[in-house]
Amino acid sequence: MEITDPRWPSLREAGRRFLKHPNVILSIPTNKRTDAHKLIQEISDNIPSKLDLPKIIDGDFSIIGLAEFGKEQPSMDVCWVPDCKWDDFITTVTQLLEAGYPGCVGCGGADAEDAWDEAARRSQFLK
Repeated sequence: MEITDPRWPSLREAGRRFLKHPNVILSIPTNKRTDAHKLIQEISDNIPSKLDLPKIIDGDFSIIGLAEFGKEQPSMDVCWVPDCKWDDFITTVTQLLEAGYPGCVGCGGADAEDAWDEAARRSQFLK
């Protein structure tokens, strides 16, 4: 996904939530399990102090209670990235890890320290 895509800030927020929150559950189609396990290994390698690594379950692509990636809008407390591809999510999380997120100041992007406004973000891609 290009930085000019209106969904890009939401994808970054989903990646940040995935890396920062404890007890994360990643729901992913069965055929993406190997990729998901590799991503979890990258988290372990890059954030060795993180002992509560994300759990993986079979299902539609989502981060349970934190981010949804489909066509249907979730509740406003969930970050929504409509029609996001799994590969875009992996790329975003990998970039955040390489930058040092969440253990650094400012490496999560210019908007990482701001309060997230889900309604404002959705209005950008629902026009």
